[in-house]
Amino acid sequence: MFLKAAASIILSASFLFGAVPSFPAMERKVDVSAASFNEYEITLADGGLLNMRLSGGDVVFEADEEREFTIALYKASNNRKIKNFTKKDDVFEIELASLMDEDELYYIFITYDAFSTSITNGDNLIFCQNGKLYFWESVNYDYNLGTTSEMWTDEQSLYECLQPQNDVECDDPVIISYSDSICDGAANDWEKVYLIYQYISCAMAYDYVEATSDANGYQDSAITVMRDGKGICEGFGNTFAALCRAQGIPAVVEFGIGFASYEEITRRTPTNLDYADHAWAAVYLGDRWHFVDPTYDICNYYEGPDKITSYEPSTLYYLLPLESFSNDHRIMDADTVHGIVSAGYCGDYATYEITRDGVCYISGEGTIKMPPGVNGFSKVVFDPDSNITVIDSECFCDCDLITVVILPDSVKRIESLAFNTCEDLEYIYLPEGLEFIGQEAFECCDELCYLRVPDSCNTIEAWAFDVDPRLYLSVPSKFSNIDSDYDIRPMHIEYR
Repeated sequence: MFLKAAASIILSASFLFGAVPSFPAMERKVDVSAASFNEYEITLADGGLLNMRLSGGDVVFEADEEREFTIALYKASNNRKIKNFTKKDDVFEIELASLMDEDELYYIFITYDAFSTSITNGDNLIFCQNGKLYFWESVNYDYNLGTTSEMWTDEQSLYECLQPQNDVECDDPVIISYSDSICDGAANDWEKVYLIYQYISCAMAYDYVEATSDANGYQDSAITVMRDGKGICEGFGNTFAALCRAQGIPAVVEFGIGFASYEEITRRTPTNLDYADHAWAAVYLGDRWHFVDPTYDICNYYEGPDKITSYEPSTLYYLLPLESFSNDHRIMDADTVHGIVSAGYCGDYATYEITRDGVCYISGEGTIKMPPGVNGFSKVVFDPDSNITVIDSECFCDCDLITVVILPDSVKRIESLAFNTCEDLEYIYLPEGLEFIGQEAFECCDELCYLRVPDSCNTIEAWAFDVDPRLYLSVPSKFSNIDSDYDIRPMHIEYR
């Protein structure tokens, strides 16, 4: 997936979005509603725990041990700091309601020391109504509860999250060497993961040149990002996961929607038509999954040769619980190998069934299209007795884990975006009798190596094989110069 997150979404330690605050200049009320929870547990960088609970107009903090915390209250609409509180205790209570305007959102930032450095936890959103405090209900939270259900913690699933994948080359000697060097001297896994996160967010640079480019052929494997010292969001997610896995620590890359401003956080409601526009990662520590977004904490921006703009380091998006991470992240998919067992309709006359080992069985007839969000499978198998004739628009779009597809001989049409952004897809068989390939049908399949368009095909629409840099494409001679307006052409086109 070639994701290009705008640099303006990044929070720095000074709590600014990028170089220029992206909050609206005029303060205004937003619709607020209480979340389904009134407390949640924050995992600190060294594995310590801090429970944050709302009680009337107060916030109650309960840590697993005594340490010093600095609590800062910020008004979210204009990013203005209201007040700091410093407490050294394991249990303490702070009254905040009297400092807050009614029906306005506020951030609580929590600063503490770990690994001989100061670390700040962020993204905790609250509001005050009739003198009582509430956590804000993000449009993403309930949705994320469902999509993270595939992040299992059984032994087999965690083992799968240690294995190499496309662009996550955790078994490569280069990645292992980098990982060992970064983690040298770390006392435990908590410190290793922190050092890896700090390396990405502080030593690397966000490639603003690539993020604003019209061409989408960016190579974001962990090895490439480590060697270049720069990347965009998916590259940072791949690198974080690879470096963690090289240390024997389970980690996954996640894809979804990143909310880029206060306006989006408070007013955007995603629909089934929205594509993933951002990537990040999750790591398994202390018997649970934690969410991290190194892109949102990045402090260097590459804007061209010899031009890097730097800001203060930040850890606001490190080891966040789902409750606060959901405030500006909609998790559409975790790039896990196993499948979520499910079944249902994928057409008026067709059904699918996904097994634990990631196989999607399809049977029936007519047009098929996978339901929105159903993409956690690595293999597609068609019932030999089926009569599937059309692979509908966006049918397998963004199914990152599929490597090989053998389409049944009954298929006549592949509609637009049908296999768009299938990153791991290496080979697909197109049957004799296929007549139509739609616009961008195989765009951004950057691992696709060989594809033969049969003589029966009469139409190949625009950009059908754009941004497939490794592709050896064989097409009938009646199609000439099909890649003339491509951003990135296939490696070779055979006109036969």
